[in-house]
Order: sequence, then C-alpha cells, then structure tokens
Amino acid sequence: MKAIRAHEWCGPRDLSIDNIEQPEPSRGQILIRVNVAGLNFPDLLIITGKYQYKPALPFSPGFEIAGTVEQTGEGVTRFKVGDRVVAQVSIGGFAEYAIAEESNTHSIPGSMNDDEAAAFPLVYQTSYFGLAYRGELKKGETVLVHSAAGGVGLSAVQIARAMGAGKIIGTVGSDDKRALVLDNGADVIVNYQTEDFVEVVKRETDGKGADVIYDPVGGEIGERSTKCIAFEGRLVIIGFTSGKFSNFVSNHVLVKNYSVVGLHWGAYRHNNPAKIEQGWRELLELYETGMLRPVIGGRFHMEQVADAMEFLASRKAVGKVVLYW
Repeated sequence: MKAIRAHEWCGPRDLSIDNIEQPEPSRGQILIRVNVAGLNFPDLLIITGKYQYKPALPFSPGFEIAGTVEQTGEGVTRFKVGDRVVAQVSIGGFAEYAIAEESNTHSIPGSMNDDEAAAFPLVYQTSYFGLAYRGELKKGETVLVHSAAGGVGLSAVQIARAMGAGKIIGTVGSDDKRALVLDNGADVIVNYQTEDFVEVVKRETDGKGADVIYDPVGGEIGERSTKCIAFEGRLVIIGFTSGKFSNFVSNHVLVKNYSVVGLHWGAYRHNNPAKIEQGWRELLELYETGMLRPVIGGRFHMEQVADAMEFLASRKAVGKVVLYW
C-alpha cells in the first residue's frame, strides 16, 4: 500500500511516498481503507519532532480518517467489513490503509460525506470540550473566538451559536475572511491586523468583557485577552499556533476574578473516555439538526501533502484542509 512517511524529523517537502506492507489489525482493532484524512496543525509539528510525543521513525502522520472497514480484529463487535467509519488515530492516517482502535472509531451518519467526516473529529471535539466542559459556556454569554476562520475557530463559532451564546466575537487576520465567519454564526468580526480586539470587545459588551475566550493562538494574543475578560470569565487555552506560550500574571488573575483553563483533549482518552463518547453523541445530534457543518477550505490529493501542509501553514486556509486518495 502507499503511505506518506517521514524518515527523519523534516519539513513537508522531505516527506516521501512509500510502498509498504499493509498492516494487520490486532485484537480490538480495525483496518480501515482511508478515503479522506483531515490535516491539522499538529501534523506539521509531529513531522518536525516538535509535537507532544515523538513516534519512532519512519512513520506516517495523520490523526483523523474517514473510510470503510476493510478487516476487523478479534473481539470487534461494533463494526463489520464495508461499514463507513470515521476514526481518530495516534499516527498513520496518511496512508491507503490505517489501523484504528474500535473505541476510537464511530459510524458516519448517512447525511455526512467523507470530507465532512474526516474534518469533524479533532476540531469539533476540541471546541465542544473547550466551550461546554472546560469553559462552561452558558446561554446568553459573550464568547470571543480567536483565529475564527480556521478549522478549530469555525467549529467553535458554530458550537457557541448552537449552545445559545448571546454574542459571538471572532478575530481574523484578513478582511476576506469576515463573511465566512459571519455566515457560520458570529455577530462581530475583528481584523486583528488593523483593529484592537480588546477595545472592540469592551465596546461590544459595554465594558463588561467576554465571558468565555477561546484561544488556540497563544503568545501575546492570550496575554492581551486578559484585558477584555469579564468578571468570573474563563480563558480557555486550546493551543499555541503562534509558536509562543502565554505568560499570565497571577495577581491579575486574582484581582479580576477570572480563570485560565487548559484543554488537552487527548488526555480524556486515558482519564475519562466516557466523556468522549458523551461528546460524540451530543455533537452528532447537533450535526443532524444542521447546526454544525464542517467547512472544507482545501482539498488535496494525498500525494500533494506538501502543498497542503504549506497551504495550512500559510494562514491562508479557512476551515479544514483534507487529503484524499
């Protein structure tokens, strides 16, 4: 089978397309024929050796896949050969076939196509956990979503709207992204290149500030967000796409009575897997009502993986980028 592989810590142009042996599923595992795979910022990190863990070389990146069940391992009861499934994998998604744990695999609803399925797991789970569980978003509250035109940001905007947020403010890096974010549920758009999002949030909330701030960017963006957070607000740290960590002053957290909350979604797999299943059920219910719809901002053949990664890294992409065979 064909597989995109990193033989050393490298950039996108150093990835190779190899012919390797098709894997066999072990007990509790499923072999999936990959139709579409989602591309995420962590894929760029893992090939350079900068991700949270370093897999053994060589390896195939890719964390989320949509396809059909090709073979089941011993003990698998929820799926059979031919079923359409979406799965989250630790690595190996950028290949013609990939192994997934049955526990990390779900049936694709009949109304969902493979592009949407591959674009759904990581960003929607992250945003739902961030807003519903960690951010404890309540109906009527104001939400500030940073990098609102990206895959994670758009999912957060959609979920905040579905949860009944009162006002949703999104930040974007260019004016041509405004309409997209508005169409997906935001009320106010801030171009952070030309506007001060702190002042806009204060103006839009009559000085109160945002109740929940959703930050996948980090660095200065996270630090400045504390200047427009409401009393008892929650600043949810999702990641650091800026490449920089945020530093928070503890006395400021105390005086303004707000919380800085972290979300490492993957930790729930080991600490509370039942919460993930709950999230899946609730998210798919929202999808079936039409309130959630992944936005596909780029579609590349798997052999164009370097182009796709560079497109994602350029910040020009909106929504999710997917790879297909």
